[in-house]
Parts: sequence; structure tokens; C-alpha cells
Amino acid sequence: MADKASIIKEAQKYLSRGQIDKAVAEWEKLTKEYPDGSTFNTLGDLYLKNGNKTNAIDSYHHAANFFQQEGFALKALALYKKILNINPTDNGALLALAELNEAKGLVNDAVTFYLAVADSLAKEGEKEKHLTIYQKILTLSPANIPLGMKLAELYLKDGRTSEALKEYSRIAQLNVETGDTEKAIGIYRKILGLEQSNRQALLDLSSVYEKTGQSEKAVAIIREAINLLPQDAEILLRAAEIYGATGKLDEARDYLKQVTATEPANLRARKILGDLYLKEGNRDRAWEEYLPVLDDILLEENHDNAVKMLESFRDIDPVETGKRLVTLFMQHGDHQELVQQLQALGDIFMRNGKQREALNYYREAFKILPDDEVLKDRMIELEKELGKEHIAIEEEKSLEEALIEADIYIRYGLIDKAQDVLETFRETEPEHVDLHLKLKQLYTETGNTAAAVAECLTLHELYEKAGDTTNSGQMIREALSINPEDPRLTGLAALLPDEHPGAETARQQASIDDYDEEIAEADFYARQGLTEEAREILERLRALFPENIEINQKLTALGQMTEETAATEAGTPAKKKDRPSPVTEPEIQEAGKVSEPSPEGNVMAIFNEFKKGLEKEIEAEDYETHYNLAIAYKEMGLLDDAIREFQVSRNDPKRFVHSSNMLGICYAEKGLYPLAIDVFKNSLTMMKDRDESYWTMVYDLAEAYEKEKNIEVALDAYLQVYDWNPQFRDVSQKINTLKAAIRESSDQQKLKERKDRVSYL
Repeated sequence: MADKASIIKEAQKYLSRGQIDKAVAEWEKLTKEYPDGSTFNTLGDLYLKNGNKTNAIDSYHHAANFFQQEGFALKALALYKKILNINPTDNGALLALAELNEAKGLVNDAVTFYLAVADSLAKEGEKEKHLTIYQKILTLSPANIPLGMKLAELYLKDGRTSEALKEYSRIAQLNVETGDTEKAIGIYRKILGLEQSNRQALLDLSSVYEKTGQSEKAVAIIREAINLLPQDAEILLRAAEIYGATGKLDEARDYLKQVTATEPANLRARKILGDLYLKEGNRDRAWEEYLPVLDDILLEENHDNAVKMLESFRDIDPVETGKRLVTLFMQHGDHQELVQQLQALGDIFMRNGKQREALNYYREAFKILPDDEVLKDRMIELEKELGKEHIAIEEEKSLEEALIEADIYIRYGLIDKAQDVLETFRETEPEHVDLHLKLKQLYTETGNTAAAVAECLTLHELYEKAGDTTNSGQMIREALSINPEDPRLTGLAALLPDEHPGAETARQQASIDDYDEEIAEADFYARQGLTEEAREILERLRALFPENIEINQKLTALGQMTEETAATEAGTPAKKKDRPSPVTEPEIQEAGKVSEPSPEGNVMAIFNEFKKGLEKEIEAEDYETHYNLAIAYKEMGLLDDAIREFQVSRNDPKRFVHSSNMLGICYAEKGLYPLAIDVFKNSLTMMKDRDESYWTMVYDLAEAYEKEKNIEVALDAYLQVYDWNPQFRDVSQKINTLKAAIRESSDQQKLKERKDRVSYL
């Protein structure tokens, strides 16, 4: 390899003699052995001096690439300008300058160079590249209406009508936003000229006419839309709005009836119907329609309008309006208004004799105004009254009801509430074995070993008092297994009798008789098909008596029942048992007296009463409990209750995404796909982060569209998810399935048209 310095010296010697060709040869040698930006730049200058513009431009491009890779953007920019001085239409230089300016944030300069590239590509007949550049320009300058129109025209020339219509629609909306409604109307007319039944253009054009006071034209457009798309719910709702705005309330109601005939739970229909009643001055009926969709209405309004709306209905329903005003003031940080509203709600509940609810609202107000003596005195007085009332209520409630209520609390994961319910009976029912067994179980599960040992000792004394030495000893053993170091157990181990052959069996046989009620309860649950509840009781008994044959047989039978149920639900015939399970004599007698109770009877009646009580106790702003309750309702298949709780919990910004997603899923599971779609769409517009939660909701939205048979929109949503993550769930399979469905539909349509033509001929 020749020395770099000697090559440069030789080239300079040739230059001094005017021998440019020989100097170029030396410099070419240098670019091969020591390539860099400066070397290629000098070589380009030599080519240019020698009149070889093509090679000069090629060398400048090489030099610019080197400088860009090394981070010298300004040097690269200067080189591209040198190229353009030689050839103003060099696409490579123009595109590179556009990208460099874009990277530096110089949008106007970037657009200028992109336009130059587009012009050059158009002259060269490069249609696809030409379109790509225009798309790039509009990502930089989306509000540039002339460029948007140009792109739409290019799409049309290229036969891409669908893309052209989308771009025209976007531009029309831009014109509406900038106040140029005449141009917007012209563009919407152009869209309808290309596609007469373009749903969005019909809707948007009617809105523009209405906003500009051209109500007759708005009505004419919506009539045309109904003729073209008579079953479209969005068109019918828009018609109801327009007719309502023009005072034709009966016609508006007729259109709403058409929507609710197929979509009885349509939220927007209820909102519009409420608006119609309000126009008639029937505020009570208006409120009835608004209430089920009130939270969605408030989400769409700004703070001041939402407050104003609620204030206007305060006299009709002070509680529901008040609760929502509390939420709005809390979100907006209006502490003065918040305190006033909390106190007002407290006063309302006091007048209605609901002291506990009143106290909750007074407490919330006191947290904000801890120095308010009047509020403090009111709270103290209420707490005293409620303390007396609490004792009276607990005396009236039976222990059996309390045990059932505790079981339901445990099922919801509300262990503390279960403990509270049972602990109130400790003084009134000090010798009730089942009560202490349940408390022992709760304390053991929550890790409260001291309390669990205390319950074991209490049970030990109760069993001993009843002469049941077997279970008495068992309680000592359990206490030692929970915490052998507990000082209360010192010396008790010595009291345990020595084991002898058959002792374990005898202990179990003797003690299992004391659990007849629990076994009967498990049998009852099993007969009702509530296998999980039955299993929970039997598993608890097996933990106490692991070798007991009866308990193990019942658990085995329960497993077979579960398999049969699962098989039946899956549409597979369940396998028959070898022999039927034995029926006891008491069961036969009981069956002869009364029909077997259904879940909607005893158990579900207790559950429903519990549910009502629980919902009264939960404060409106306790979003975490509302959310957990909603999840529990959904798992139990109580979708209506789950929907109501998710609607509350989505008011919490921290739980908005998850609550909204679950709310949409609940609607979808009920087959209310339009409601699910509305929830998903509204929620997506409010989500700032494009994280996995966002794309999960887009996927769920796509599924809702798919189930509603809106295949093309569903496919578009799935494609968005695929663009984010091709491996997400089964999105690839979904896309292939929907594409195949669209192709099949298209083929059938073509075949039909062909047959129609043949028939006509």
C-alpha cells in the first residue's frame, strides 16, 4: 500500500503542471486505499474542474455519506447543495436534504425539498414513489390543505378511490375546523359524487348544514341517507337529532324507536330521547332517560357544562346529582364546592333517616375542613347514635345469617368484613362451636397466629366441657402446629393421651359427628350445582380429618360432578357413572315433602340480600372496592351487576383503563356489541400512552366489530394491532380469517351480478 502523503504529493505535482487527468488518477487511488469524506470531496472537485459532472456528483454523494455516518450533518448538507448547483433535479440530493432538515426540525425547509423530489418523480413517471413522498409531506404538515387535495387527486388518478375518499374526508374536516364551511361542503359533495352512499360524508355534511343554520338542507341530506342506508343506526340517530333540533319531535321519536327496536340498550338513543323530553319541558322523563347513561354524558362534557347539567336536575334527584357533583369537584380540585356538596348530601341522608350514609359524607367533608367544630360535633353525635343502633341490629341478626354472610364476604376476598361480622357474636354466643371454628379458620388464613391459637384454646375448653376429649385434644394439636412457641400452650402437650392403634380412626369417627351440619350444608350446595362452595366446606373438613372415608368419597363424587358439568357445557355427553351415588333416607323423606330448592331460592336470596347491604355500605368514591366487586360479579356471571360497578370504578383515573376494558368485555359477553364498541372507542380516545393496555383494547374493539359482522372495520383494527405486534394473541389468524371472509363475500357478489346480467339478457 502506497504512503498517503506521497500520493497527495504526487497529485499536487500533477495539478501544478495542469495535468488534471493524472491528478484525478492519483486521487482515485487515494479513495480506494484511504477512503473518507474529505478525499471524495476533493476528487469531486477535480472531476468538476475536468468537466466530468456525472463523476463529480457521484463523488460528492460518497463524501456526503461518509460525513453523515460520522455525524457531520452540516458538511453533508453543504455537499448536497453543491450537487444541486450542478444538477437541480438530483433526486438523491433533494431527498437527503429533505431528510436532514426533517431531522433538525426544520419542517418548512424539509417540505420544500420533498416537494422538489415529488415534482422530479412526477416528470420521471414514478407514480408509486411520487405518492409515497406526498404521504411523507402530509405527515410533516398534516394541516396543509392544498397538499392534501393534491394527494387525493393523485390517488384518484392512480385508481385508488378508497384512499382518495379518506383524504378528501380528512381535508373537509380540516376546513370545518378552520371555519371554511363552504369549502368543506364542496368537498363532501365531491365525495358523494364519487360514492353516493358514503356514510361518513352524509353524516358530516348534515352536521355542517345544521351548524351553519341550513336546517332544510340538513334534513334533505339525512332523508337521502335514510333512503340509501335505511337500517344504519348512526344515520337514524342523526335523523332524530336533526328532527329534534327543528322541533319535529314526533318524527324524531319515530327514528329513535327504529334504533331501539334492534338495539334496546343504545346509550345515545336514550340521551337523545332525554333531550327531546327536555325540549318539551318534561324534566322528570328527561332525567329518567339520562340517568342510565349519565356517566357517559358527563365524560363528553367539559367541567363547567357537566356541573351546569347536574345542577339543573338537582331538584329532581338530589342524591344522584350530588354524588356526581362530588366526583367532578374532587377531580377539578374545587375544595370549597366539594365541602358544600358533601355536607348537602349528608343533610339529605339525615332527612331521609339514613344516618350511616350521612356520617360517611360528613367524614369526607371533615377531612377537608378538620377545624370545623360544627361538623365535628355533628359527627360525634351521629357516631354515638349509630353505636347504639349497631348493637340493636347485631342482636336482631341471627348467627346462622352471620355465618352465611361471612362466607360470602370471604368469597369476595373481604376477609376483614367477614371477621367484623363474626366477632360481634363472640360475646353473645361465647359457646357456639361453629362460630369459633370459622374465626379460627379466618385467623389462620390471615396469619394472625395469636388469635388463631386463642380460638383453638377456646374450642379445646368447649369440647372438654361437652365431654368430647377427642376433639379437645385435636384443638391442642392444631394450636401446637400453628405456633408451638406460644406460652399459653406450655404444659398442654403433656395432657394429650398417648396414641394407640386405632386412636386416629376413633378420633375422626367421634369428631366427624360434630360436623353433621357442615356436611349437610356441603350436600345441599352439591345438589344445587354449587360445586365450588361444596368443595370449600369438604376441603376444610379434610384438612381436619385427612383419613376420613366419607369426606374423601364426597370429594371424589364432587370431582365427577364437575367433569360432567364441564362436558355438558362443552356440548359433549357426560360419561355415566358406574353406579348412582347412594341416597340417604332423610333425603328421600325431604324430597317427598317439598321440591328441591333452586339457587334462585335459598342461597341466591341470601346472596341478593347481602349484595344490597354491601352496596349500601360501599362509599361512592371507594373505587377499589367497586372494582373488586365488579370483578367478583363478573366471575359469578352477574354481568348486569358487574357492568354497574365497572361504570362507577372507571371514574377513578387509576382504574379507568382496566375498568373500561372490562366494561366493554361485559357488554360484549351480553351481546350488546354497539355498547361495547362505544366504550372501547371513547376509552381509546382518552388514553395517552400507546402501551400494551391500549393495544389490548384495540384488539377487543376489533373483536366487538367482528361479532357485530362489521368485518371491514374489524379487519382495519386488527391490522393496527398487527402493525404494533404481529405476535399479539391470534391477530395473524384473525386477519387471515377476515380477509378470506371479505374475498368470499366479494366473489359471491360478483357471481350474483353475473347471474343478474345473464338473467337480464
